[in-house]
Amino acid sequence: MCGYCYEGIMLHVVETGHRGTKGYRFSYLQESDDIKTEILRLEDPNNPEPLIDLAFCRLYDHYFAHGFDVELFNILQDKFGHEAVKSYLAKRLACPSAFKAELSNFNLLNDEACWNRFITDKESVLKNAMGLLNQYHDWWLLGIGKEKSEPEERIEEFGILDHIDNTTLAEWNKFDALYPAISFALSYILNHDSDSEIIQRIALTNLEDAPDMWGKDLWLQRRAMIACVKRNGLSFIVDNLSQIRYELIYYVLLKADANPAELNQLRKALLSEGEHPVLSSVMESEHIIGIIDGLAA
Repeated sequence: MCGYCYEGIMLHVVETGHRGTKGYRFSYLQESDDIKTEILRLEDPNNPEPLIDLAFCRLYDHYFAHGFDVELFNILQDKFGHEAVKSYLAKRLACPSAFKAELSNFNLLNDEACWNRFITDKESVLKNAMGLLNQYHDWWLLGIGKEKSEPEERIEEFGILDHIDNTTLAEWNKFDALYPAISFALSYILNHDSDSEIIQRIALTNLEDAPDMWGKDLWLQRRAMIACVKRNGLSFIVDNLSQIRYELIYYVLLKADANPAELNQLRKALLSEGEHPVLSSVMESEHIIGIIDGLAA
């Protein structure tokens, strides 16, 4: 299964509220509005695929959006176990990236005074967040300076030649190591510098290569897109329609409020578009028009 397939599962979860097998757990953690209840509901969260990275991403976003909340941290610790949390924090310290000191600091989440000292250093936090997100945009999304595998290597490793999944194992490992810090940086910018141009660039830049299997990079894009629409309305989608995957539009319509005039404007734009130029989209415009008609009814 690829990240785009998993995104389809996520859209189904958001639209229907369906709770399926353990494979759906990433969707629940990504999309639930009540993250405390969602973490409490997890069964065996460290097996088979550890969810702790994603839980920490949601925790930090909650701290940025709502303030210090040691109760949430304690819930996370109790659910995943103190050893898993200790190991997670140690991995953050070993990752050579911005925020490695903060992301490995137990006291940042357990001590309100420590959190407040960190969050009041706005100039430093903003500088590091912007640097990391620009690096992510250029390296991971556009593929600038990204190591690619040769066709012969992919045939030898997988037995098939996938023209999209050409990312080397070393680059996947680098992405996995950097991901918590990237999500941390995006959460800060979304909550404390919402006018930043990097949010729009992440929302409108589709991956050059294959997404992460669990769609973690696609989740960042969805978060950025929702922020752009909340700030600018559906006109943001209309004005940039040729750059936006249909799945993102569908997601926005499921999650964000829109007035009838905006919905009608988007409907007209879709009907007049012709062939959609974003090749990674597997959804058709009819799906979007269908949900628009349902919302407008």
